[in-house]
Amino acid sequence: MEIDAKILEKFGILKNSQNVPSTLHEKIEAEKQIELAMIRSGIKRFHKTINKARAKVGENSGKPRETNESTTVYGQVLIQSGLEPLCEGIEKYFTEAFDGHAKRYATEATLLSKCIPIQEVAEDKPERWSGIAFITLKAVLDSITVSSTQTKALLKIASAIEDEARLLYFKESDNKNYTQTKEWLKSKNNYRHKRKVFQYAMNRHELEYSGWSKEEKVKLGKLLLELLASTTGFIKLTKTFAVKGKSIVYVQATEKTMTWIENKKIHAEILKPFREPMVIKPKRWDNNPYSGGYYIKDLRPNQLSSTNGYTKPENQSTNNEVKDAL
Repeated sequence: MEIDAKILEKFGILKNSQNVPSTLHEKIEAEKQIELAMIRSGIKRFHKTINKARAKVGENSGKPRETNESTTVYGQVLIQSGLEPLCEGIEKYFTEAFDGHAKRYATEATLLSKCIPIQEVAEDKPERWSGIAFITLKAVLDSITVSSTQTKALLKIASAIEDEARLLYFKESDNKNYTQTKEWLKSKNNYRHKRKVFQYAMNRHELEYSGWSKEEKVKLGKLLLELLASTTGFIKLTKTFAVKGKSIVYVQATEKTMTWIENKKIHAEILKPFREPMVIKPKRWDNNPYSGGYYIKDLRPNQLSSTNGYTKPENQSTNNEVKDAL
């Protein structure tokens, strides 16, 4: 089997002055060099994705943009790990807020009750807050390594949850039109566009939603931010003093969280290599589905694909992984 010189030139393995490998030993060495190049390309692509998620300015537009680190490999794991404890924290607060005693967080509890179906208000189960917990985690983890001011974070949380309450009001008031609008928006990905369409549909059907005041948003956002910090340990609130003695509070990842993120990146960067076809015959499998194929072990799949009749569950130890580290 002859090796195409263009493939070797593509990976920078063969220069114009060199000869195409001819012996079996040379071909195997060339294949290993290509496989190493695949790993390097995968690592480069991995970090490019991370940097794009962290960028506060659009690469092509040059305009300010919202960071979205919650979509990264470490952001997804943190969300999965943080859902359960945050749900339990919200449930504990909500139950105590309505136990018959006056609470300073009464406003926040009232707002929270508008974010779940009315039939679930009287139910005592943490799972009913999964949507609120997810929104809170996503809003904060979107800027977990680049930090954000407390004011920006809590308003982002509260605004997203207000949208959730608005949609719930739409659904309970006019389920037919809500379902039609939701179905029409299935193929749309822009959050702002979806929000405008839902608002237009509500106005068209004369459904008025008064919304929340900024003071209410600040109270609710602050509560959820504090619950996130206390139940997960992902973040800390750091106060700094700016010009004229004014203090600014930032939402930042804790030292343990940052260490875990860096370790997660190191572990994950080689898991997504830029796989290319082999230029020689694959290594023999010898009755082991993981022993053959590519010559470099890191390029071989660590689990069987669904086409082989079995798929290993992913992220099955996600919660323990983060809890043990933090």
